[in-house]
Amino acid sequence: MAEAAESGGNAPDAARRLYRTALLIRRVEEILLARYHEANEMRCPMHFCIGQEAAPAALAELLRPEDAVYTHYRSHGYYLAKGAPLAAMIAEFHGKASGANGGMGGSMELAHHDSLFYSGAIVGGPVGLALGHAFAQAYRKEPALTVSVVGDGAFDEGIGFEVLSFAALHRLPLLVLCENNGYAAHTGLADRGAPDLISTRARAFGVPVHVMDGNDPLQLLARLGPLCDGIRGGGGPVFCEVLTYRTCSHVGPESDDALGYRPPEEVAKWRLRDPLLMLESVLQDQGATAAELAALRDELDAGIQAAYAAAQAAPAPAPADLDRFVQPAGDAQVAIPFTEVVETAFRGGQAEARLEPY
Repeated sequence: MAEAAESGGNAPDAARRLYRTALLIRRVEEILLARYHEANEMRCPMHFCIGQEAAPAALAELLRPEDAVYTHYRSHGYYLAKGAPLAAMIAEFHGKASGANGGMGGSMELAHHDSLFYSGAIVGGPVGLALGHAFAQAYRKEPALTVSVVGDGAFDEGIGFEVLSFAALHRLPLLVLCENNGYAAHTGLADRGAPDLISTRARAFGVPVHVMDGNDPLQLLARLGPLCDGIRGGGGPVFCEVLTYRTCSHVGPESDDALGYRPPEEVAKWRLRDPLLMLESVLQDQGATAAELAALRDELDAGIQAAYAAAQAAPAPAPADLDRFVQPAGDAQVAIPFTEVVETAFRGGQAEARLEPY
């Protein structure tokens, strides 16, 4: 997909690809919502991204296999954007051995190493891991980037600003994509601190800052593309704040609107700016018919249902595998000997260090 975007494919083709990806994410989420309690087969907490499909759809056009993505736990769209297998994701939610993490991670720790996709349940936690990955890419002189997707609540934590400071100092290939949907769980941005944009705070660290319409996939594609190219080319880190909105609850399939933390008219207003509606309008202007859009939806639904059937038929992890990733008490720490003298890649000519085993 990245090659098609970089080659400047025409606008109709870009809109169709974006719509296909965004619709896939939406239908996966809607079917998950409908089937979450079915036979009590999926027991992990899930954070759905309905309303926030534009950013992952745009990134799906721009990311390369060697690029890494670290996200928050509202991660399903970015997992699919990175090209990780749908069937493995659905199996993971069912706790099956064929899942992306062997059925042991669930939705909030969803990862697919072969696709360089990782998520985590700790608010703000994955941004620190993304920094480490970007550091490694720079150290190895890899022509790749790392994307850290965070919510606005992550920047109530100190680690986000520490990451920006370190990334700017060392010009690391890091794109921090902050999805500002206005709420950290059920608490609005203005109730948690100064009611300005997150990007206002990020700018203080010397990182280029961009604020974007997070519900407009075509705008995101056009603006993120050159930024990704610049990061890969050694331009250093970039902070992007995408203003968006989740029209579903914070967590789980049931609505949480009865809690009264956001006014109904606010939700209704954002529903009118739904990314899928915006793309459908563009495609209809380009001549797409309702029958064509319905056929695409049926095609995607068939693939999703096949993934569900495979997940239901797959075996659970074997009991012997339950402690496979646990280090037994008393085991000696693994020592990795670094014996060669290396010159730091970030202060070239100024310092040398001999890295001893640890």
